[in-house]
Amino acid sequence: MSSLPVIERTVFSTSRTAEFLDPRALQSQTGQPRARFGDVVIKELLDNALDAAESARVRPEIGLAVSWAEGVARVCVTDNGPGMPEEVVERILDFTCNVSDKESLRSPTRGMQGNALKTLLGIPHALGVTTPVVIEAHGVRHEIAVCADPSGDVATRHTKAPTGRTTGTSVTVPLPADLVTGEKAAGWLQKFALVNPHARLVDHAQAGGREGAGIYEPTAQPGWRKPLPTDPTSAHHYDEPAMTKLVFAHIREHRQGGADRTVRAFTNTFTGLTGSAKAKHVADQVPQVTHLSGFEENPDQVPVLLAAMKQHSKLPTPSYLGQVSRDHYTHVLDQAFGVEEAWFARKQLTDKAGVPWSIEVTLARTKRPGTVAFAVNYSVTFGDPLAHTHLVGDQVDSVGVGSFLAQADAAPGPGNQFRRAAIVHLVCPVPQFTDKGKTVLVVPREVADACAKALTEATRVLLKDKRSRQSADRRELRAALRDHKAHTATQAAPKVSKKDAVFTVLREAIGQARGAEGLSFSSHTLFYKIRPLALKLLPAASKLKAPYVEQKLIPDWERENGPIQGLYREPRGTLHHPHDPAGIRDVRLGTREVQQYVPPQWSYNKILVIEKTGLWPPVRESGIAEQYDMAVITNEGYGTEACRELLAKMPPGDVQIFVLHDADPYGYNIARTLGEETARMPDHRVKVIDLGLSVDDAIAKGLDSEPDTRDAALPARILPHLTDTAREWFTGAPIAWRPNGEPAKWRYQRVELNAFSSPELIAYIKEGLARHHATGKVVPPDDQLRATARQRLHRSVVGAVGEAIDAMFPMDRLVRAVWAGLDSDQVTDIGPADIGHLHTDHPTISWEDAVHALVTQRLRHHPHLTDLARQAVAELQVTDGR
Repeated sequence: MSSLPVIERTVFSTSRTAEFLDPRALQSQTGQPRARFGDVVIKELLDNALDAAESARVRPEIGLAVSWAEGVARVCVTDNGPGMPEEVVERILDFTCNVSDKESLRSPTRGMQGNALKTLLGIPHALGVTTPVVIEAHGVRHEIAVCADPSGDVATRHTKAPTGRTTGTSVTVPLPADLVTGEKAAGWLQKFALVNPHARLVDHAQAGGREGAGIYEPTAQPGWRKPLPTDPTSAHHYDEPAMTKLVFAHIREHRQGGADRTVRAFTNTFTGLTGSAKAKHVADQVPQVTHLSGFEENPDQVPVLLAAMKQHSKLPTPSYLGQVSRDHYTHVLDQAFGVEEAWFARKQLTDKAGVPWSIEVTLARTKRPGTVAFAVNYSVTFGDPLAHTHLVGDQVDSVGVGSFLAQADAAPGPGNQFRRAAIVHLVCPVPQFTDKGKTVLVVPREVADACAKALTEATRVLLKDKRSRQSADRRELRAALRDHKAHTATQAAPKVSKKDAVFTVLREAIGQARGAEGLSFSSHTLFYKIRPLALKLLPAASKLKAPYVEQKLIPDWERENGPIQGLYREPRGTLHHPHDPAGIRDVRLGTREVQQYVPPQWSYNKILVIEKTGLWPPVRESGIAEQYDMAVITNEGYGTEACRELLAKMPPGDVQIFVLHDADPYGYNIARTLGEETARMPDHRVKVIDLGLSVDDAIAKGLDSEPDTRDAALPARILPHLTDTAREWFTGAPIAWRPNGEPAKWRYQRVELNAFSSPELIAYIKEGLARHHATGKVVPPDDQLRATARQRLHRSVVGAVGEAIDAMFPMDRLVRAVWAGLDSDQVTDIGPADIGHLHTDHPTISWEDAVHALVTQRLRHHPHLTDLARQAVAELQVTDGR
């Protein structure tokens, strides 16, 4: 038998660099939805500009300008740093690697994303903007545009020209005009001014207006200092994995042509180890390694190096983190909002792991509507860094700062005419973020307690004032109850409204629902805690119904007091995707599920909202969703807040939204509330097309009507949309009257969607879509089609290569050969005691995950596994004569 020819196999790889051009991938990298890409650009540009100036050890002078023309907003940020060298610009254009001077370092400085500049280059393309990004420095103007080539990789267009800028750097990023407003840009600059007292920041759009507007002058006194990007970092901020990552990052740079640092030189870059004597003592602990490259062969010596560095240096104290003064915070808040009175608190501590922390809180009662700002390490964040942290104050129990401030009447809200402003600033050399947007932190319990104490001190006056007002309200309520008890049973009940009773007990009910552990809870759970407390304040025969409390009173309370942290609305509907027969991608429409949902690209261009979940089976079986590339939402009754928030996520113009409902007053109102503002969502605006069922259509189709009763007036907002026939049907005739002679109940006519047979229902939907010219399929642009075709081809090639490899090298024989060479007992000898030890440190993992973790850990100490596999392949080739 002739032997098969030896083939030279090619290992195929799929480039991930195009992730910088895809909106969904950019959302993942930045941690922000597409609608906030304008915020991402402004924040990153300001962070980079401040870092550049600080690296040059000059007082930062930062300018921000936004201009609009032909549907494009150009965001330009300038600095007075050393200027971005041409070679750095060239490296930024290499999308296969990170370009960052902070990667792997642990220090209380800004940024740390590592890919920030690359995302700024990709965002314009992802948003459909073809205008280039412009970088000016060292007398050179760089115009850079990126796009995806036919292989799906990043293609760049880079041109250079002379420019007059020789000081600092100017970066201009183009965006769709609707993503950036002058107010938004001014808000970011004001927040950065709050936590950077050493910098001069100028909003060029406002600087020409009233005196002082848009210009934030530095207030820091001589000698003021914060940690700088160029400062040495402390060895005490590193654990063994972090130090190993840093060492091997230097080794990687050496492989790419950088210097191979000596162990002594590397040691000198750390705080407290800059002297030659200490560096020698540290280096003596790893005598077999003289240069960092030596750790490749001796990785076990990295922990030894780290231990020596910690032994010969002191643990940093919180004082080195720097401070922003109360006067500075108040000055900037006064310039922005006009301060009537301000309160300040600072807490500094070292946590149990030896990490220093600084927490600063400033609150103000303002003359003009204010905002709440959050910052970590002198950089403004996209939201509350303590959003998931349980904060327990003297009189406040909350999850997150927002809820804490709202409970203390320290957050802007309707109850105080929005005349509140606040800044919460945390500084820490080792921040542990839970999201890629670098916003939400995981903090130790002792740090959470310190944050709660700072918030308690800063809010004490405002909270006392609020408690006084609430006490007065409660006294009035108790007085009303006492008056009621004094009356005879035949006398009228006191004028104590259900709303007053619910509002009085709501905070206590929230505490009961959340529990001491601070867990999330549903609106229905909260109702069950509210009801017994509120009924004690109401007449004996009173009743509280869940829909009224959950859908009316709780949202009303939130509008006055701020969002209830931890509260979620239970799913009351489902989003079904087309081309998903098994329903794997179904999304339940609860508040948490919708917040996490990212609409897929090129999946659907229509959404049909049906007010009945029971109609989904015939719609699914008909294939209409696939025929029209249409997602379908099924709800029971009125569209939930989560459903309307999901519809608001759809890019305007990209997705048409339709609604199908019963021919009755409630159905007509459902169609209205999906698209228009409501009391719970006053800013909601979405274009929704009403497919019916209308009364006139029901009559034309010969559908049977049925009588029903209603005990409320017709919704005023549907009246302009009623035909004469519909108005007659829905008005009906009175059948009950109030004591004053006005109608209290009406009998009217209606038609349900269920009056259709299933085929008739599908035909009716198709007629409506055709009437609105909404029959087109989803067809992406050429570059997407080519990229998808290449992906499909790639999979076919990989499959064919895999089949050929399986035929030449039977997998079962290779596995048996490798297994025989392993000391499998050493890896798999796992008992209950091993699992118990792992559960001590990780109590939430399952026993199966624990086994997986232990096997993975033990395999790291089995360096010959890959060699055994290669040896098995070679022996198989020899045995079979290949």
